[in-house]
Amino acid sequence: MFQTSSTTPLHEGKQQKSSLAFVSVGLVLGIIFCVALTSGVYFTLVTAFGRMTPPVAHAVQIARHVQLNLNIVINQPGMQKDWPAYAPSRLVVPANSLVTVTLRDYDLGDTPLPNNSPFTRVQGTVDGAASADGKAYSSLAPEKVAHTFTISQLNVNVPLPGDGAKGASYDTITFTFHTGKAGTYTFQCFDPCGSGSAGLMGAMMTKGYMVGTLTVQ
Repeated sequence: MFQTSSTTPLHEGKQQKSSLAFVSVGLVLGIIFCVALTSGVYFTLVTAFGRMTPPVAHAVQIARHVQLNLNIVINQPGMQKDWPAYAPSRLVVPANSLVTVTLRDYDLGDTPLPNNSPFTRVQGTVDGAASADGKAYSSLAPEKVAHTFTISQLNVNVPLPGDGAKGASYDTITFTFHTGKAGTYTFQCFDPCGSGSAGLMGAMMTKGYMVGTLTVQ
């Protein structure tokens, strides 16, 4: 006779417990996997390769903005007669900064530039402009220039008008430029305001007069 096999209740209970245990282990592994995913790749890399170096945020330096006062004077004690001069003639400003210059020109009077001179135009300043007694300008007629403030190495040029406001003893010119990297630069006048037949001698070529030093640091 054939014997039929049957599962006893005790055996069924063992199978149920084994199934529950398997499901429990699966749930635990699933939770660990989810935690690893929510923690990002960092969890996996730490396990496989050791601790990672966390990312570093680097601050971005914002350009500073400084003010600089400058004068053009003439016939002051200790100076050569009728020689105009930048005062002071040695300037120090920070690197990678905006510099707003307020220049008072006490040497009024025009010393015209040639008609084709590039020094009649404002160059290298913020917005390509300067202001004389509150009035903005980007160039001057050659016959209206008294001096220039020029830093050739920084491509900065500002022609300075010689016709002051009525009754004024000086012009006030303002402009802003960017200094860039550290270094030593020369600022000077390229208008023929010196001595000699062409006006290019004397104060025009003498340090401490219409030639000065700009130190950017």
